Amino acid sequence: MKHKFTISLNKVTENLELGFEEKWIYVHYKKGAIEKTACLLKNDNKSEEEYLDAFFEDNQVSEEMKKEVKKFLKSGIGHKDEHWNEFTNFLIKALSLNMVFGITIALCVFGGYRLGALLDNRYGIYPTFTLIGIFFGIGFGAITVYSMVQKYFKTSIQKGKGVKKSLNKEQENDKSYPIIDVTIDEVRKAIRAFSDNLPKGVYRTILVQDDNCIDFNQLVPHLGGIPSKKFYMSKETYDLFEENEKQIPLEMDIVQKAVDLFVKEHKEFPMLKFDPLHKVNYFQLKQEQYLKEEPKIQFYITDLDGLITHIKPRKKKMGNTSHS
Repeated sequence: MKHKFTISLNKVTENLELGFEEKWIYVHYKKGAIEKTACLLKNDNKSEEEYLDAFFEDNQVSEEMKKEVKKFLKSGIGHKDEHWNEFTNFLIKALSLNMVFGITIALCVFGGYRLGALLDNRYGIYPTFTLIGIFFGIGFGAITVYSMVQKYFKTSIQKGKGVKKSLNKEQENDKSYPIIDVTIDEVRKAIRAFSDNLPKGVYRTILVQDDNCIDFNQLVPHLGGIPSKKFYMSKETYDLFEENEKQIPLEMDIVQKAVDLFVKEHKEFPMLKFDPLHKVNYFQLKQEQYLKEEPKIQFYITDLDGLITHIKPRKKKMGNTSHS
C-alpha cells in the first residue's frame, strides 16, 4: 500500500511517495527538478523512521515533509496498538470461556455431591447416593459444556461453510475468465495496482505460489483475464520473469536471504571490495554456511540497499562496501 505526501514550499512543490512492503520500503521523492527513487531493504533491526532518516538526509528533504512522515508513522503505531488490543480482547474472551466451562462443571459436580450426600444422610446408606450424585454431576456438566461449545462455535462454523461456498463459486467462475495475451510490463502494472489495494500487513507475496508462479486468479480484476503464458516472481525482490527464466526467481530468493543474513551479522556485503561489478561472492556465503551450494546464476548487488539482480551491470563505481 502506497502513501503520498505533498508539501508546498513557496513556488516549489515537494512530493513523496512511500510504499511499505514486507522486505523493503519503496521511496519516490521529487522536488523541483530533483527526482530520486530508492528501495530501502529492511535487513536490520531498525524502525521504519530510522531507515527513512538516511534517505531524507542524503536528499535534503525539508523539515515540513519529515514532520508529515513522522506523524504518519506514529499513526501506524496506533494501528499496531489496535491489533494488540484485538488480540488481548480475544485472549480475555477465550480465557473467560474456559473459566465458564470450568465453573459449570464444578457447580454440576458440587450439586450432584450435595444432593447425593443429602440422600445418604436421609436413608443412611453412605456413600451410595454420594457417588451416584458425583457421577451424575460430571455427566450433566459435560453435556452442558458440550451444548455451550456447539452454540458458541455455531457462527464460526457457518462462516467457514460460507467461505468454502464462495471459494467454490470463484473456482467455477474461473472457467469463464478469458485467456488473454499480456506483456510483462502489463503484469507488473497489475501487480502494483493489486498491491496498492491490499490491507496493512498483507503483501504481494500472496500472489506467488510455491514454484514462484503467479496466481493470476487474483489479478483478473486488473488484467481482465488469465494470461496465456505463465509469469514468475521473486518473493524476496518482487522481480518478474517469463517462462524461459523461471529458474531465476527460485535461486534469487535463496541468494537474497543469504545476503540479508550475511549483512545482518557482518555489517558488510558479501563481495570483493574492489569488484566494479559488485558480484555476490558465493565463496563467502558458502564458507559462512549461508549457502549450501553455489547457484548456477551469477547475481549482483545493486545500489538499492542490498537488493540483488541477475542483470550484469554495465559499470560500477569502486568504493567502500561497508553497510550502514
